[in-house]
Amino acid sequence: MLELLTKFSHKAEIRESKDEIMVGEIVRAMARRGYPSIGYTVDADLQRVKFKTVGDPVLAHVYVGLDRKTGGGALSNALLGAKATLTIAVEVKNYVADPDDLVAMYRTDFANIFKTPVLGGVRLNHELNSVFATTTKLIEIGDYVMKGEEGVQRLTALLNGTIQDLRERVRPFKKG
Repeated sequence: MLELLTKFSHKAEIRESKDEIMVGEIVRAMARRGYPSIGYTVDADLQRVKFKTVGDPVLAHVYVGLDRKTGGGALSNALLGAKATLTIAVEVKNYVADPDDLVAMYRTDFANIFKTPVLGGVRLNHELNSVFATTTKLIEIGDYVMKGEEGVQRLTALLNGTIQDLRERVRPFKKG
């Protein structure tokens, strides 16, 4: 009986910590890409990591956030799975601000006021000398963690493809 309870307790802990495992896998995948993690923001449901894009001619930083959408209970996991939103944002930094550039930024910001990106859409945002492109994807955490090399490759492909798409969206805003 004690062995059965221990096994159940261990499985519950693994279920509840899959999002932490996922963040660790994200950090590992980005490190393999050559992007070290330089900042972490963590609360009860949301975990966000900031990466420095060393050697990238367009991007200054990449931000990856994981927000768990279902609780850790056995019933909710059985019914809904371990759903989460994966938010990926890239940042272009321009260190010189021309007044004409600021006017162009306000036009894009005004267009964003009326734009509500649906899941998977890309939103552009200008903040002084930075331009951000952000997208959000609904994922099943179990598709990426505790799946061995297959899960690692799937996560790496997701991150690389999304970052490349976002890079192309912000490339026109990169100055010199």
